[in-house]
Amino acid sequence: MNYKNKVVIVVSPGNSGGGAIHDYLLSRNDFISPFQGEEFRLITDPYGINNLEKKLFRDFTLNNSSEAFHQYEKYCLNLQNLRSSKNNNLIYGKYFYKLSKNYLNNISQISYKGIPQFKSISLDYKKNLLFRLKKKFLGYKNHEHGNYEMKIPVSRKKFDNETKKYLFSIFKSNCKNFKNKNIILDQATSFWKPEIVNNYFDNLKIIIVTRDPRSVFYSMKLRGSYAYPGYSLEKFIRWYDELFKKKKILQKRKPKNVINIKFENFFIDNSCKLKLEKFLKVPSLTSKNFNFNFTKNNIYKAKKNLSKYELNCIERKLKEYLQW
Repeated sequence: MNYKNKVVIVVSPGNSGGGAIHDYLLSRNDFISPFQGEEFRLITDPYGINNLEKKLFRDFTLNNSSEAFHQYEKYCLNLQNLRSSKNNNLIYGKYFYKLSKNYLNNISQISYKGIPQFKSISLDYKKNLLFRLKKKFLGYKNHEHGNYEMKIPVSRKKFDNETKKYLFSIFKSNCKNFKNKNIILDQATSFWKPEIVNNYFDNLKIIIVTRDPRSVFYSMKLRGSYAYPGYSLEKFIRWYDELFKKKKILQKRKPKNVINIKFENFFIDNSCKLKLEKFLKVPSLTSKNFNFNFTKNNIYKAKKNLSKYELNCIERKLKEYLQW
């Protein structure tokens, strides 16, 4: 395998139909998912690769750098046990943590034992007392306070190169054959700043999916979504409006490798599908493994299942975002 495999990322702000676009592409015989069709948030999660890059370079201090290394390893330790809801297999594969440890070693230039103040004050009383006793009676030195390590990263160029190799090593460990396949990833970049992943893939296409706010609210309300305010119409309206205001501020220009897709249009207008295939430079196919009719029937469920009050409220306060 080489880094020239086409990588396609589908991203949306939540309950916006990105998963359906991802599933359509995955149903084709020219796409493959290393993660069994599950979301891949390793780059954008709070302790993910983007945070690591930010703390190591844009906001570098010795403490920021050391803690970023520490938090990323801790995050990967927890992530290694995450299982697919579809088949109960490990999403990131059995070698994920080992690959992650190797990656952290490759992006660390200097490493040594230490315990900065911000870390020592976070330790509980028993641990601090135990260390003081070890110092007094066993001759322990200050730098031997636990297993914490201070770390200075490699150059930014080497970081990008090692991150690229690391990501593809994870993909490769989870797929038997990449030959003639495009790699499809769900939620692998930021909806607000999709360009943050450009340095990690040589042949990258990004699909940004949006959906009518009435349908988004209905989906959140129906699912009882964990991370979204579908339980409150007022909070949802403020939430949706603020998300898209922030997108306008953060994304000042549209990168050439990004396409915007309106969820509803994709499934009712074949020209939208053809436009996407042209953008991705893939042949026009009708996948027998994806049920277009099922998705079409779900597009306008909000019309029937939301109350008139809910519909009118969203239509009035979020009118600039309506898509049907």
